Amino acid sequence: MSASATTVRRGLSGMFAGGLLAFGSAAIIAPVANAQPAPAPAPAPACTASSVAGTVSTAAASEGAYLTANPQTNEALTSISSQPQPEAQQAYQAFFAQNPQVEEQLKVIHQPVSALQSECGLQVTPTPVAQAVWSSTEAPMAPVAPGAVETPETPEIMETPGT
Repeated sequence: MSASATTVRRGLSGMFAGGLLAFGSAAIIAPVANAQPAPAPAPAPACTASSVAGTVSTAAASEGAYLTANPQTNEALTSISSQPQPEAQQAYQAFFAQNPQVEEQLKVIHQPVSALQSECGLQVTPTPVAQAVWSSTEAPMAPVAPGAVETPETPEIMETPGT
């Protein structure tokens, strides 16, 4: 059996096409095979403005629900918060000394905000009651508007003379 020129050409063309297909596939697959997976996205930082606002608003809402559920505590703390700051600070301390369970429950409510303050280096005071709860265990704080966020002072950058 003899092979005609046409049959030989068809066979060679098929092998050539197959070789191109194999080489093309290898050229596409080789870079992909060595590729590293994309790094996992970093978890959303808790110090973003939206996260701070969400944490503060959640704590304030929880405090409001607690005070609504405890009308005597609500009345006492409302009365105290209407006093001038120095008197209010002393009255809060006296109230919490007489009602340590209330102080502990309010600390639990505001614990996420306390953690946020430590983690982010922010001074956050959602309500006057929260300020009183925190200051009962710390040095007295300057009054801050409800929901306000204070950032730490930015240190001055001193230029050093070039060498």
